[in-house]
Amino acid sequence: MKPGEKSVDQPSKRLAGLSLVSWLSLALAGCATQRPPGADPAAFWSGRLGLHLQTDPPQNWSTSFELQGSAGQGQMLLLSPIGTTLARLSWTPQSALLEQGQDKTESRNLQSLSQRLTGTHLPIAALFDWLAGLATEVPGWHVDMSAHPQGRLTARRHSPEPEAILRIVLNR
Repeated sequence: MKPGEKSVDQPSKRLAGLSLVSWLSLALAGCATQRPPGADPAAFWSGRLGLHLQTDPPQNWSTSFELQGSAGQGQMLLLSPIGTTLARLSWTPQSALLEQGQDKTESRNLQSLSQRLTGTHLPIAALFDWLAGLATEVPGWHVDMSAHPQGRLTARRHSPEPEAILRIVLNR
């Protein structure tokens, strides 16, 4: 690398790739998603989520989603603004799989896959509690549940760095 050049780390490349996939999906026709058959309404959420990482340069990622299941087993669809599927995450206690078109990425669990994709640790188990309205505490994180009755929550991680802000708006 030459002096003055910045290297782009792998998480940045992955986020950029996911953003590119999002824009490409807008241009391509796809099938709209529907609630999975037999989904327990208490274990199904849909809405929009955004993640902001205070890195250099800052990283922002947002998408619509449909989430079914629990931290131990479930499925999440990431959707374009017109409802086409950008990516599908599925997980069990033994493994996790990300499918983006023909590309597949496997990992040993949802926690490690989400960290590989976003470049940061997200509190997966607590996230399901937060969606259900439980203000589960996680070291380094502060969750604001004050707007949960209106379908909104914000979680901020102050440590470890980089600082992260996760915002979720649920469809009601």
